[in-house]
Formats: sequence, C-alpha cells, structure tokens
Amino acid sequence: RGRELMTAPVGTDAFTTMQSKEAEDKHKRILGEHLQLKRGVEVRESVEIAEIASRHRYSLNKKGKSQEWEADGGWIYSNGELVGVAECKYQHSRQNACERAFRYLSVDKFREQPHRILLTCYGKGFQQQSGGGSTGPFIDMATNSGMTVFENPSDEEFKEGIEEWIRSIL
Repeated sequence: RGRELMTAPVGTDAFTTMQSKEAEDKHKRILGEHLQLKRGVEVRESVEIAEIASRHRYSLNKKGKSQEWEADGGWIYSNGELVGVAECKYQHSRQNACERAFRYLSVDKFREQPHRILLTCYGKGFQQQSGGGSTGPFIDMATNSGMTVFENPSDEEFKEGIEEWIRSIL
C-alpha cells in the first residue's frame, strides 16, 4: 500500500517510446544547432567515470577500464574542458521516477555549479498538477538543486533558453 505503480512490469527490458524518442531528437537538434555556432565546443555522447569523479574504485569494466555514463543531450566540452551536460526526460505519466538525472550532481565539476546541468522535460507527466506522482517532486528538487530546467518548452522557448544556458557555461 502507498506504492505507486510502475509503467512497466518489474524485469521489463529498457525501451524508448516514440514520444520519448521524438522529444530526445528535438532536444539534440535544437541544442546542436546552437552549440555548432560556438568555436571550440564539442558534444560527446559519453564520458568516463574516471574523468568526472576524483575517486573511482568500483566503476571499472571487465577489462579494467573506466565505465562510462551517457547523456541524452551529451556532455559539453569547450576547448577540451567539460563545461556542462544535457539530459532530456519524457514522461507520459506522473508515476514514473526520473531521478536518474540527479546522478549528474555527483559529478565533481557540477556539484558546486549545478546550473551546468541542463534538464529538458517533456510529456504529460511533466505538466503541473496536483495529485502526487514522482515527476512533481523531481521538477521541484531539480530546480531547488540549481539545475537548469525546462518544462515542456516550445521550440522558441527552448531556443532562447539554450542560448542563455550556453552563455552561462562557456
């Protein structure tokens, strides 16, 4: 009692819905359009844990090399230095937890400057409403932590916000 239902049964393989894929593609497209105009900026799909954590004893693969974290929008580098990370979340319902995005607060570089974490949230699950769920506290806590958060932005709102975010991290 008191537990929220998961959107997929326990043990279900990971999957991406068409709406989630569309939101992620839009996120990457708009972000990429703005970042490609900046000199010395590159986007990497993943980063080694060894690069983002000063202590890393357990995050090694079978070959003894550092494991990696991926981000939907990528890890943003300026002149070879990590300056930000961009993540896109889509939720059709409010019951699914999105807390995985909070892992970026554990990155040494972002702990003191959480505004460098860009989080774009799409879908009905991210519409403000009463009634519980996981997405409401997720948005509140992400905002409270200092992350840069966009909730169901229009293309124009996202483009304007991206420009401001890029200026803040470069």
